[in-house]
Amino acid sequence: MTNAPQQPPAGWYPDPAGTDAERFWDGVAWSQATRDRYEEQPPAPPQPGHGQQAYGQQGWGPQGFGQQQNQGYGYATLQPSPYAVPALPRVAGFGWRLLGFVLDNILIIIVVSFIVSAVGLNSMLSGAADRWARELVLYSEGTATGPLPMPDNELWLAILYSSLLSFVIYGIYRTVMLGTLGATLGQAALGLRTVRLGDDQAGKLSWGTAILRGFLGAFIYGIGILTIITGITALASRNKQTLSDMASKTQVLKVR
Repeated sequence: MTNAPQQPPAGWYPDPAGTDAERFWDGVAWSQATRDRYEEQPPAPPQPGHGQQAYGQQGWGPQGFGQQQNQGYGYATLQPSPYAVPALPRVAGFGWRLLGFVLDNILIIIVVSFIVSAVGLNSMLSGAADRWARELVLYSEGTATGPLPMPDNELWLAILYSSLLSFVIYGIYRTVMLGTLGATLGQAALGLRTVRLGDDQAGKLSWGTAILRGFLGAFIYGIGILTIITGITALASRNKQTLSDMASKTQVLKVR
């Protein structure tokens, strides 16, 4: 008969996810409850010793028939067996997150460039940029008079349409991948998976969470200063969360 591994009793243990906190084990599975590992903890209950007797034990006085000192009647003292505490996948580090972001952006740039060219935005953008460049050359040579030439409305519209198209494509891509696979293609290639904060690698995102994280991330990564800020939060936060992770209460795990 095969004995199943002994599970630890319910209590606080070092977080297997790799954070500096302690996570509560309910006797069956890890919970979402965490606490600071370094905060002052209540003193442990006293252990039976000299002057104290545990149930079924004798102290240092006379011993009964079949008893040994500090042992129960007729039983040998058992040594505690090591617990097989299930481990959680570790939180993905900043380097893995950054590499996944780069791979996804290479893919999106290729797809967006193809679509922009197919719908005519590329020719609209290049034509308006060429006209502005010629006007600047004439102005610098002194041929044209008046104020410094500025881009015309067609150039601004081409930039606006291209930016909106990139945002929509990136948002849809992230949402579909997160809602179905729990990871973008760049993350999946590196063994990363996005889950709800506190879930293990088997956790699945709801479509509401996938939409929030997908489109919020697409918006943040489309603005330079926000991209820098979200990179800093992923580098410095305890669970390596970006701004979109914090808003959607998710985290990225390294599952392989």
